[in-house]
Formats: sequence, structure tokens, C-alpha cells
Amino acid sequence: MLKNIIVRLVVYYAAWLLALSGVFHLFPEILHYVALERERIFVAKGLVPGTDTVPYPLGYIQKGVARLIDPAHTIPVVVAMVLAFAVTLPISWVYCWTRPPKKYSQAFAQTLLVVPVSIALVVFLVKGSLALAFSLAGIVAAVRFRTSLDEPIDAVYMFMAIGIGLAAGTQLTTVAYLASLTFVAISLALWKINFGAKPPTLSGWRIVPTGELTQQSGARATETAWNSRIEVHTSRVDAARKAATPALDARARRWQVAEVRREADGSALIVIDAWLRKAVKPTSLAKEIRKAGKDDIHSVEVRDRSLHGETAATP
Repeated sequence: MLKNIIVRLVVYYAAWLLALSGVFHLFPEILHYVALERERIFVAKGLVPGTDTVPYPLGYIQKGVARLIDPAHTIPVVVAMVLAFAVTLPISWVYCWTRPPKKYSQAFAQTLLVVPVSIALVVFLVKGSLALAFSLAGIVAAVRFRTSLDEPIDAVYMFMAIGIGLAAGTQLTTVAYLASLTFVAISLALWKINFGAKPPTLSGWRIVPTGELTQQSGARATETAWNSRIEVHTSRVDAARKAATPALDARARRWQVAEVRREADGSALIVIDAWLRKAVKPTSLAKEIRKAGKDDIHSVEVRDRSLHGETAATP
């Protein structure tokens, strides 16, 4: 039964919740330590009574070692790290299950697991210290971490991982757990129903099913909604798509990006299905798209699926 992804997720979340409840029941002092850590941000302002507001002097090794083995300081860190990893694990599963093979990235899946742990650590470092916060910002500005996310959904996954890390670092266990559960449920639901795969076709104010689409001549209904296929070779997918959009909006009744293929040399092929207007010639459309994206588009090929079978390509 664990091969069913829904069963596996339900069992995992339930087991994790029962495990946390059991640990907190057997060791209630853990909750006390976590609560103290949550309030530590107020220590520097003296709002928490009985806490040290003066840092230990340099070279005070005994106090440093005592803090290292003090459960009041170590347990919240361990809880945050374990929580950040555990509630992000099902999110990485959903990414691996739902992403198409051509768009799947093993490095990105692994990154999703370690980013929340890193964020939780950063929260512990800068908590209650404005100087450390500015120092960290300066370090990040000096060391540039650059990556390219081809799909907006990848950015959403990363944003979710960062949010879970922040929740874990600030000891908001319930927020991290519920955020992970909700995100997984919504992502699986959208993937299962294949939401947005086929854009609706409008006839005036009415949505027309694909089977009811007819040619302007009044002939019998056609089974396809597209009469042309456009292939755009580019090195920058977002820029090429943006450059081609005005021409497609003006020359086509409707169009959609059917596929984005990554080539071995790092370039990409954008495959676009379109229903071109009668007066539009494939050659002129190919030249117009190529001219609009001259800095980002390498070549454009327009294939006419009508009886004429005309094909136009631009270098």
C-alpha cells in the first residue's frame, strides 16, 4: 500500500505527528526549552527576567563549554534542524513525483532538503542581534549565489522551503507542519487534475469545447484546435517567449506553449501550437518572431498543418 503516494504521505504525516506527541509527552522539558528559545529575541532588551544580557568575556572557556552541553541551548537547535528537514521531505517527494522527466533536476530536489536546514541555522545566528543580521546581509551581497530557475513552479518550491526554514528557526512548529501539509495537498491536486493543460476556447462569452470548434467556412467540425506548429530555438526561454508573444497575439486566434525542450548544448526549443488567421503566411510570421527576438532567438520554424502543408523557417 505504501506504493500509493497518497497513502505514503498520510502515513508519513501521521507518524511524524505521533512521534512528536510521544517525545513531548515523555520529555515535557523540551517544550519548555523551545518556548525559552522563542523568547530569546527579547533578551537583549531585557524583557525576559532572569536571563543574561551581558555576553561572556573572551576566553571564558568554561562558560562556553557549559552552553554547548546545556540542553536549554542545544535542544531547540536540534529540534529546529530535524523539523526543517522532516517537514520538507514530503515536499521533495512531491517534486520528484510530479515533475516531467525533461524538467526534473536531481540537484534541485536535493537543494530543497538542505535549504530549510540552512535557513533555520541562519535564524539562530541572527536572532536578537541586529549587528549579525547586517553582517550576514553583507556576506551574502559579497558572495553571489546565482541560479536559473526555468519554471515558476520551481521558484514556488524554493520559496516554500525557505518559509519552512524560517518557521523552524523561530520555533513555530505548528506553522511549519501545516504549511508543508497544505502545500503538498494543493500541489498533488493540481498535478492530478492537470490544471491549465488545455486553455479554454471562447466564442463570444461562451466556452466552446474542443470538439465543437469549426472552421470559418462552415465545414464540418474539426478534431484539432491548432492548424500550425511553431518551433523557436533560443538560449533564453523567458525572453524568447516574451518576444514572440506580440506577434502570436496579433497573427493567431489562439495559441499555447506545448513544450519546452532542453538541448545538450544548453539551448532550448519552445514548441508552440497555434491557430493562425487565414491571411497569415508562415514565412512572414517566422520572420516577425525572429526579428522581435533577434538577441535571444536563434531560429524560428513555422509548420502549417492545413492541406497546403507549407513550412517556413528563418536562420
